[in-house]
Amino acid sequence: MKKGFTLIELLIVMVVLGILVTIAMPKYRASLERGRAMEGINNLRAASDAVNARYIMDGNIYNNPDISFAALTKSKNFSKPGLTGFSPGFVFITVTREGGEYSLSAYNTDGELKYITCTGDTELCQAIGAELVGSSYMFDFRN
Repeated sequence: MKKGFTLIELLIVMVVLGILVTIAMPKYRASLERGRAMEGINNLRAASDAVNARYIMDGNIYNNPDISFAALTKSKNFSKPGLTGFSPGFVFITVTREGGEYSLSAYNTDGELKYITCTGDTELCQAIGAELVGSSYMFDFRN
């Protein structure tokens, strides 16, 4: 009797492995994107903290949009945070995913981060855990 595997046995093993990889890859990619999105959310939180600290130092008013986000430029996956909306009552800070698949925007008012919205690819916004509220996907921090 010969020892070893037949060609049919090896092909069956390869087919089973191929099926397992096909099932696992989308979940792996989704978890990678959630991790990248958390990087963007953490960058927005840090930028919001800087803006809101400035808000308190300026007597509870957003009057200095020239806040440096130099410490947050090391992200490999997102653009540097930038102020996209500004008034004495609120500030929007936005980061964009490299490749432009989606953008995350933080809304700050009265010296605190209220929520972060996700715009762009709706499937990616859902995959990173944003909830549909009205017509926008968002992470709510008002609780």
